[in-house]
Amino acid sequence: MRPETLIPILGGWDIEPNRAIFTRFENKLFKAGVAIADLRATSGRIRAKIDLGSADHAAEGRILFGFDAAEGRGFSAGVGGYDRAFVLDEVAPILGNAKLIHGLGKRENLKHGATYAIEINLRGTNTQLFVDGVKVLEHNLPHPLIGDQIGVLAWGQGGVTFSDLEVLRVPPRAFVVMQFTEPYNSLWEEVIKPVADKVGLEAYRADDVFRPGIVLQDIVRGISTSQVIIAEVTPKNPNVYYELGYAHAVGVPTILLAEQPGESSPPLPFDISGFRCIFYDDAIRGKRKVEAALEKHLRNILERSDEPIGANGNP
Repeated sequence: MRPETLIPILGGWDIEPNRAIFTRFENKLFKAGVAIADLRATSGRIRAKIDLGSADHAAEGRILFGFDAAEGRGFSAGVGGYDRAFVLDEVAPILGNAKLIHGLGKRENLKHGATYAIEINLRGTNTQLFVDGVKVLEHNLPHPLIGDQIGVLAWGQGGVTFSDLEVLRVPPRAFVVMQFTEPYNSLWEEVIKPVADKVGLEAYRADDVFRPGIVLQDIVRGISTSQVIIAEVTPKNPNVYYELGYAHAVGVPTILLAEQPGESSPPLPFDISGFRCIFYDDAIRGKRKVEAALEKHLRNILERSDEPIGANGNP
């Protein structure tokens, strides 16, 4: 999907079909230019070609993503900045603020007059940056996206050119943690997975998490690449509670499910009793209630997505 409109919001720009040229900055202390496209995405691949020009050796060109116009901040990734060749940072360009998250390579190795093919692979908070087909950077964002707008960001005296901006969206993921026994397997098959499919989420369980020899990084990656965590917390399973704690620590939205407290199901532990939880019972009426409640919670989390997403992930 390519933009039909690209609106300059900072600096001077020449906007042409399928091309945007940053021509001048307006603030001597923050020599940036920003243009926002009519594209929205929170998960998928974002691509553009960037030419830094031939005159300004301090020029930078990055793709802006997760931008929220109301708050005026988001993230960017691309070439140049902070004396690095490849950069991921958090920016509030209207306020003149930027903070490096991760950077690699020497700035001096970038070639002026060359065109770089940039691609950002975005899943949850996990962000990968590819340059000319080579993965040069991978890092987790410090917090989930606050917005879903896509754009371009340039820095320098002018002459930075962006072309072929496009977004290839994929369904966001829901990472499901639970005990893999009955009745929880049935809850997964009959409720969680169908509801996730209905709202356009790619739901999957961390079945391998409970095998001997599992690497901690696999758990972290499963959480960091997901838009939401769904946790069934009825049994006092340490693996489930560990993953839930990690998700809370990094700020990934979580939805808790638990059997209605009773003789066979004790109240939730104090540590999580203050979190919102969907309680359910095994009756048919209970199944309908948990389906409706789960769908509502998932849609609320996804309400910032660019367009309604159908069960197959397509708009």
